[in-house]
Amino acid sequence: MVFILLAIVLGLALLIWIWKVPIQKTVDAMKKNGSSTVEAYSVIVILLSIVAGSVYMIARVV
Repeated sequence: MVFILLAIVLGLALLIWIWKVPIQKTVDAMKKNGSSTVEAYSVIVILLSIVAGSVYMIARVV
């Protein structure tokens, strides 16, 4: 039970960090280069979907 709670807390902390640091910096950099906010977030969603799909397929094989 303790390990499950620890995993949930660490997972949430990691998600918050990923949102605050790399994703926000990527969006800010894309906006400086002339991209719209919607375009920047959609590129990030597409990239994260590809990574999630790859991890899922690798997990299914292993």
